[in-house]
Amino acid sequence: MDAQRSYARFAGLFYLLVLAFDIAGVVITYFIEGSGGFAEGARHIGASESLYRLGLCLGLLGSLSTIPLATCLYVAVRQVDGNLAMMALLFRAAEAAIGGIGIVGAFGVLQVYLAANHPGALGVDQLRVLSDLHPLGTSTAIAAVFFCLGSTIFFYVFFKSSYIPRILSAWGMFASVVYLVSWFTELVAPNAPALVNLFASLPILIAEVSTGFWLLIAGIRLESVGEAAMG
Repeated sequence: MDAQRSYARFAGLFYLLVLAFDIAGVVITYFIEGSGGFAEGARHIGASESLYRLGLCLGLLGSLSTIPLATCLYVAVRQVDGNLAMMALLFRAAEAAIGGIGIVGAFGVLQVYLAANHPGALGVDQLRVLSDLHPLGTSTAIAAVFFCLGSTIFFYVFFKSSYIPRILSAWGMFASVVYLVSWFTELVAPNAPALVNLFASLPILIAEVSTGFWLLIAGIRLESVGEAAMG
């Protein structure tokens, strides 16, 4: 039981670390690239290449940290429902793998941006078209779908166990489903307003931060296992 509590606290820590790495990586790369055209973005990236690479590496750390997060969550809740816990673990592991592949693509696109700053066989317009063909955006959406499925299941098992306050796990399930719908919308209707995805990300952000701090500070109530089993 002490080990289970320890894994739960580590899960709380990794909840926060994954968020920190992912958000920092997105913020750095977004603000360096800017919202202008391809040529302008290429100039900005060329001028801050090292910082841009750092942003991509932070995204990679986010994907890597998802594995220990999912493992810790699995160990924390497997006594409640081992099958569902394993399913959630696999979804989150797939999310991490797809996210890692996306980072590989991002480094490839970085080379395209850097090439635009130097005369070569391909012109700027050709390089812009080449960058538009990369599957980075799609890999992000697919990884997010796997994340949402794993997150929904983990929060459901938490709800079933009462390890954490049920209002917190219920909110987590709701937020995960909302986020899932938003990413499916992104895949089906890629021209949908970006604000849809932005607003959908707020509930899951609140859920993960709250759950992370709860697990890290308060831990889990193991006496709830017997109550859940009797129910």
